[in-house]
Amino acid sequence: MDPRQNQGTADLRGAPRKAREASNLFADEDLRLQNQQLRELNRDLEARLASRTAQLAAANKLKDGLLASERAARQEAEISNRVKSDFLALLSHEFRTPLQAIFGYTELLEREIHGPLTDAQRRDLVRIQQSEQHLLGLTSAILDFAKLESGQPVEVSLHPIVVHEILLHMEGLVGPQLEEKEVSYVYRCDEPSIVAHADAAKVQQIVLNLLANAIKFTAQGGSITLASELEPDAVAIRVSDTGLGIPPDKLEAVFQPFVQIRSKGVIANGTGLGLPISRRLASSMGGSLTATSELGRGSTFTLRLQRVHAD
Repeated sequence: MDPRQNQGTADLRGAPRKAREASNLFADEDLRLQNQQLRELNRDLEARLASRTAQLAAANKLKDGLLASERAARQEAEISNRVKSDFLALLSHEFRTPLQAIFGYTELLEREIHGPLTDAQRRDLVRIQQSEQHLLGLTSAILDFAKLESGQPVEVSLHPIVVHEILLHMEGLVGPQLEEKEVSYVYRCDEPSIVAHADAAKVQQIVLNLLANAIKFTAQGGSITLASELEPDAVAIRVSDTGLGIPPDKLEAVFQPFVQIRSKGVIANGTGLGLPISRRLASSMGGSLTATSELGRGSTFTLRLQRVHAD
């Protein structure tokens, strides 16, 4: 056989082996590249994880700092409220002592024990007594507020009460103020037998506060209406006036302590505690106190009490 033929046959036999070797080289290179890409991807993921972990740690540290600051601020506020409440209670008690002495002396003067009074002196005595009642009302409001702020439970005696029997006598309690401002008063009770589950003294205190506010913010010649109505699950007592009204953004603010709506032509007397105390008293009886108003047309305050259903 020709040696050149033998050489050609050997070349043909070696070709598949070389192809396999080249294929293996390509496979190894491809695998190397894939491993390199995986390592790079892994490093990138680890870097991202480390960054996110650091961000989370920083956020948790900030959150812990904010929570600690909030707790400290709340504790300071609680201490401040307790100090304020204690101060107000002490102030109210200190005011009551000289007031009682003034009451005693004015009563002696009114009885003319030390001699008759002239008409001018009687008028002055009436003004003194009115101021006494005003101061007593202020100190009582401050004392009630101090008790509520200190966390002391409101003592209520809940039992079925006939609402009409309480509201019928309210005009007599505010008669002098109505006459002084020449404000008309209307009482309306659709159902005199309406019964509520409440504390009669607390209901009278709330309604008296509402009427006093209505008189203060109603101009001369205006009108005030006290009404009781029956609702499906409540007894609604409404005090409406034709006064100046309350801005919509102040309807809830008036129930905050020491907040008073400044109105032109209205002398801002009082402490701004009547409505906050009234709302808390209503809540303590399981009721509510809300307000609606229209500027220039007047306001309506509604006290809702638990209704006692007839058997």
